[in-house]
Amino acid sequence: MKTHKTVFRYFTIMEYEKEQEWLSRQHRQGWKLTAVAVCFYRFERCAPEDVVYQLDYNPEGREQQEEYVQLFRDCGWEHVLDNVGYSYFRKPASQMQGREEIFCDEESRMEMFRRILCHRMLPLLILLVGMFVPLIIMELLEADSAADALVTGIPAGLVVALYIAVFAQCALQYIRLRKGR
Repeated sequence: MKTHKTVFRYFTIMEYEKEQEWLSRQHRQGWKLTAVAVCFYRFERCAPEDVVYQLDYNPEGREQQEEYVQLFRDCGWEHVLDNVGYSYFRKPASQMQGREEIFCDEESRMEMFRRILCHRMLPLLILLVGMFVPLIIMELLEADSAADALVTGIPAGLVVALYIAVFAQCALQYIRLRKGR
């Protein structure tokens, strides 16, 4: 019987709730999370248990990592790992007091979205617009033929469109949350 497994799974930045649910489902099936690298999740066999996973995006937390993690420990959460600014926590459902969440109100959830926009999305958008788009334009203008331009332009255009779609999704979710306040 396998004791470890690695699963490829993609979640957008704003799909943290889906990711949390998926991780909880894995744990109920007897696989606890041990590591995350990009879209590869590493699990270790364990006794099936109803465990709640919660994610927090807090890159500032690295500066006071011990205090940050201790805050969650004091509330009964186990710190599992950190991955690109996200901290992963888990807690047995039997120890939960009602529908307990790391974000107890919409204000704190909105603050997390703001951190994501400011620390992850905006710098990449600036990089994309400031460097990548001009490089694509230069490459297209210097192409020897229409076929060369298409070979460069289509993949680059898809990358730009994909990133803009993800950024728009993140921004719209943030705006919806602000309007709901």
